[in-house]
Amino acid sequence: MSTGFGVYLKEAILAARFPTPTHFARAVGTDPSVVLRWLSEEQRPTIKSIERIAPVLGRSINELVLAAYPDRLSGPAPAAPAAHPLVHELGRLLAADSPIPRADREALETVLDRMLDPYRRLLRRRKSG
Repeated sequence: MSTGFGVYLKEAILAARFPTPTHFARAVGTDPSVVLRWLSEEQRPTIKSIERIAPVLGRSINELVLAAYPDRLSGPAPAAPAAHPLVHELGRLLAADSPIPRADREALETVLDRMLDPYRRLLRRRKSG
């Protein structure tokens, strides 16, 4: 059994701003119980599942395969990048089940999108360059 994939996946889900594994499961069209089995390392995702979840997590298929199957591939499993604590807090604040009124959440999203847009463009230029 893979050691560490559950921790890797949990960090990747939080870094992708999903407030809970259930929210992530719904976003990728997978039953939440399957995601919980991945997190508990009771089961590993199939390659077909990895192909579906990688883009949602903002990760490469290769990275997820290495994380899920380090025993079958050479090299150590990649570490999940550390997410800033604000990522987790914003994920909770903006979640559909947040206690913040919907209009306030939408206003916050709009403000954050406008503030982050110049930085997104900068990051895109770096990746393509």
